[in-house]
Amino acid sequence: MRLHPPSQHGGSDTGPEPRTPAPAWQSWLETVGLMTVLIVIGALVDRSDPFLLRRGFSWFTLAPLLAGLQYGSTHGLAGAGLQAAVLAIAWKTGIVSVPDSASETVLGWLVAGLLAGEFRDSWLRRATQLESFGDHLRGRLEGLGRSYLALKISHDRLRRATPEASPTLRDALSAFRRELAQRGEASLPACGEAILQLFAEHGFVRAATLHPVDAKGRPGPAVAALGSSAESERDSLVRRAARTGVTMSVRDGCEGDGVLVAVPLIDLSCRARAVVAVRDMPFIALHAETLELLAVIGGRLGDAISRPYGKLPPLTERATAPAGTPHSPEVAPVAEPVPAPVKEVA
Repeated sequence: MRLHPPSQHGGSDTGPEPRTPAPAWQSWLETVGLMTVLIVIGALVDRSDPFLLRRGFSWFTLAPLLAGLQYGSTHGLAGAGLQAAVLAIAWKTGIVSVPDSASETVLGWLVAGLLAGEFRDSWLRRATQLESFGDHLRGRLEGLGRSYLALKISHDRLRRATPEASPTLRDALSAFRRELAQRGEASLPACGEAILQLFAEHGFVRAATLHPVDAKGRPGPAVAALGSSAESERDSLVRRAARTGVTMSVRDGCEGDGVLVAVPLIDLSCRARAVVAVRDMPFIALHAETLELLAVIGGRLGDAISRPYGKLPPLTERATAPAGTPHSPEVAPVAEPVPAPVKEVA
């Protein structure tokens, strides 16, 4: 599952409000008004042919076309039918003379109104579905933000209650970011050893190599190593993890050249910046929970190394609480990066 970071622009920002539809009387008034304006213009241009039937192009097609695009197929067909009715009345009363191609022209009006209206109706249905889906996602995100805030408050209080406890993964990641800020750079050769040490301390990794990934998703030679490890940039697991940004393991049924797990370090755009090729870890630790942990570590580290030093957010930056959630002075969260997804394991 990919989690997007909470909004930094305030919890009340839930996107643009939906546009209020025009009242029914206004839509029909505009439909009739379009036809009236065209008749007036046609009469000013040629009094003997106000419907412009003898021109090279039937300009009266614009009325049902615009009505259909604005209000749907019903208004488009109604506008075309109303024009045809007015033309028939004018012909019967002798106001205008109708050429032999008038029936084809009227048919063109109807087709233009119908097609434009169907296009508008289809677009409106699609837009309504997207708005509904967006509302659902905003609700999920708000609930996730509240849960995250409650979990963080609980974690902070637990840490204060046990000050002598060993450093947690969160503390280690914060220390890694501080180290990057002090160095003024986030290049892989400079921080490779620290990255592998984090995997060793919190991910049960005994031997691994760190491989940079180029813009085309191809892993390169190792820039750092932990334990006794061989080059793994040509391993199938490493190449698939670099290309897809998904944590891969031998449990996925892929044949690797000695690599047990390939963990991509991905940024917020889900692009793999590097891949950690794990060659040795305890057998009992190779299960789904450990793979999820490795994916989360890879996401956090990938976000840290992908940001320029001058744009690294302060560690004490306070995230904005979701709408309706009280802001706690005890919490100073940092925006969470997207963790690398984990391939389903058996």
